[in-house]
Amino acid sequence: MTSQQTEHRGLSVQSISTSFGDGQARVAVLDDISMNVDEGEFVAVVGPSGSGKSTLLNAIAGFAPPDSGELLVNGQPVREPGPSRCVVFQEYAVFPWLTVRRNIDFGTRLRSWTGTRQQRAQIVDRYLDMMGLREFAEALPKTLSGGMRQRVAIARAYAVDPQILLMDEPFAALDAQTREYMQESLIEINQRERRTVMFVTHQVEEAIFLADRVIVMTARPATIQEVVPIPWKGPERTHEIKTDPEFVRLRRHIEGLLRSPDGHGS
Repeated sequence: MTSQQTEHRGLSVQSISTSFGDGQARVAVLDDISMNVDEGEFVAVVGPSGSGKSTLLNAIAGFAPPDSGELLVNGQPVREPGPSRCVVFQEYAVFPWLTVRRNIDFGTRLRSWTGTRQQRAQIVDRYLDMMGLREFAEALPKTLSGGMRQRVAIARAYAVDPQILLMDEPFAALDAQTREYMQESLIEINQRERRTVMFVTHQVEEAIFLADRVIVMTARPATIQEVVPIPWKGPERTHEIKTDPEFVRLRRHIEGLLRSPDGHGS
C-alpha cells in the first residue's frame, strides 16, 4: 500500500471491475471505476437504469466484492461488511417488531463502543430530536408514514457512527412533497453530524441539491463519464437554489450526459 493510500481520509475506489454470470452469459457491469471521496464529502451518483450504481454501492458496503481492483476506507481495504460503512436502502429497512426508539438503539449497539445504557439513551434521544421523531419514540413502524419510517432508518444509520454512509435511492418510494422534506432534513442532519456520504439516485435535481459533487456514470459496462462539482455549500443549500440559473444549467448539462447515446457521451 502506498503512502498516498494510507493518508487518504475517506473512500478510495481503485480500478474496480465487476461482472455477473458465467461463460457466454457473463455480463460486465462495472469497468475500471476509480474515484476518491474525501472525508466529510457528500457525493451523489447518477446514471442510466441498470448502469451498476447499486452494484457499486454493494461493493463498497462489502456485500459483493469486485472481480478486480481495490476499495479502501481511510486507507484500510474493504473485504466484507463492517461498521465503517452503513447502508440506507430504498425499502424501509426498519424492524417492524421494535419501537422507533428501539430501532435507533439497535444502531447504537452495533458500534464498536457501546457505552453505558444511559449514554446510549442520550444518543438515541439526540437522533429522535434531530429527525423530528420524539413524539413517536414508542410507536411501531407500521403506524408511521413512509417518510417517517425512512427517517427512523436514517437516524439508526447515523447512530451507528459509520465513517461512510451509503444511501441507495432512499427517497425513491416517497411522494414528491415528502421527498423534498426528506432532502432538506438530510442536509440539516449532515451539516450537524458530518459524514462521508455516497448517495445513489435517479433524480438529477436531487443529486445537485444534496451533493458536493455528482458522479455521472455511463451505461453498462459502466465507467465514470464526468464528475460535476456543485458550487453551493452549507447554509447556501436551500430550496431556493433550485431556481438559480446555475442550478438549471447544471441540471441540463447532467441530463444531457445521461441522454447521450448509450450514456457514453456525445
